[in-house]
Amino acid sequence: MFGLKQMHQKRERLYLRTQVLEKRAKLSRVNAVDNILDKATSPTGLIASFVLGASTQLDITRKARKNLLNGASRDVLSFLVAQVSAYVANSTAQMNASAESTPSKGEEQTTASQQPHSDEENLSQETPSAAPKDTGTL
Repeated sequence: MFGLKQMHQKRERLYLRTQVLEKRAKLSRVNAVDNILDKATSPTGLIASFVLGASTQLDITRKARKNLLNGASRDVLSFLVAQVSAYVANSTAQMNASAESTPSKGEEQTTASQQPHSDEENLSQETPSAAPKDTGTL
């Protein structure tokens, strides 16, 4: 009546089909695990595992090295900037100190004009030049 018997039979077939598929999936999983273990313990599997592990380690070390180099380069650059700025400040201070201790060109000219003249100039200024007088006799 109303197709209940057909629906019940269909339900039973689906249930049996599901049971068969579950058994097949379980066997497939067991076989997959066995195959993976066989491959992993075989020489090719061990080599593949080593290569995979080495590549992972190399990637990690590359990233770590890159991070270290980036951090170190930032530290080195900041150190160099500090050293250069200290050098520039020191050289500027030295230049200012030397400029204060040495007279400028204008000051040198005024001091040179105030200094006494050489001995020859002093002698010529102090004594008039005495020219030999002509007495008229030879």
